Amino acid sequence: MAGSLMVVGGALVPRLLYRAATYAASAMEPTYARGDLLLFRKDPGEVRRGDVVLVTWGPVDGVEEPGGPVVERVVAVGGDTIAYERGASRLTLNGRPLDEPYVKDADPTAGSAGPFSVTVPQGRVFLLGDNRGNSADSRYRLATQPGGTAPVGQVLGVALPEEETLRTGVLFGWLIIAGVLALLAFAVLGVLWLAARRRRPAAQGPVWGTTAVEPSAPPHR
Repeated sequence: MAGSLMVVGGALVPRLLYRAATYAASAMEPTYARGDLLLFRKDPGEVRRGDVVLVTWGPVDGVEEPGGPVVERVVAVGGDTIAYERGASRLTLNGRPLDEPYVKDADPTAGSAGPFSVTVPQGRVFLLGDNRGNSADSRYRLATQPGGTAPVGQVLGVALPEEETLRTGVLFGWLIIAGVLALLAFAVLGVLWLAARRRRPAAQGPVWGTTAVEPSAPPHR
């Protein structure tokens, strides 16, 4: 029973808590490369600045955009003002230069078609790729989405850091292995118990002694 629970838990719990995806784009280079396995925590509860998320942009004018979920980085949340001035080397967040050490080639304004200033509506997030020169992110959706933002409700998961992804994979992998070993051990013990039971001699019932009573001789007359 315990072994079955461990196997089922190791296989099922990750599916309930996490969403796995193989990265197949280039918008998040150098943070992620094509072929990287990403693990996203479902229902994160709160989406924060700096989170890398798996998101669907949702319908535009009632029509769903083609393509599946995308991976982007949250740079601003509800109430924040994110802005870019032509010629600036960095974006500003709430009026202050935004430090983004994760962007490719240390160029956070690469690929920006023009200046923008967006105050993010509540319940939405402003998303950018780390490879700013090759990312169809919020900057290119200003005309189709409110401020180019995506609804928080369309966030399918928040990416786990690489170290946590590795630990989580190892943990559930060992849980499955331990469960399989426990099932094998129970199976072997069961076979040995049955074999021992078959070899056990049948129990002998008690042997009761009998007392022979010789009939007495008939009386002489």
